[in-house]
Amino acid sequence: MLLSPLDRLYEIWEEACDDSKAIKMVTEKEESVFYKGIKIINDSEGVKIYNTKKGALDYKEIDYNDYIYFLDKGFRSGVYYILKRTYKEQIDAINIKIQSEVNQRNNKKHYDYLKLKRDNIINKYTKIIKQEKL
Repeated sequence: MLLSPLDRLYEIWEEACDDSKAIKMVTEKEESVFYKGIKIINDSEGVKIYNTKKGALDYKEIDYNDYIYFLDKGFRSGVYYILKRTYKEQIDAINIKIQSEVNQRNNKKHYDYLKLKRDNIINKYTKIIKQEKL
């Protein structure tokens, strides 16, 4: 039997709820599950998935293609997919800042800070890739 995308989205919600490493929260308005910076909510409007690593305090809902990935691959794989892309974007942005720092300001402290920040994100990126292969 083929499931509709909406039914499959509720299956993703159940996967998230059943994940032993995810954090569950229940409020009057919604139920939510957090895992590695991804928030999936179930409220009166349905199930939605947000990337909390983007947009500071205003979480950004994932786009259509990301929803398709979640529907095809499941909760954990979808989380790893989004995190890999987010970390890659952060690494690219820091590399641009490092180039700018070297070519323009030449502030050693800020340059060292950017390198450290980039190394930390690269470590997180590598960890996600290793977890994905398990």
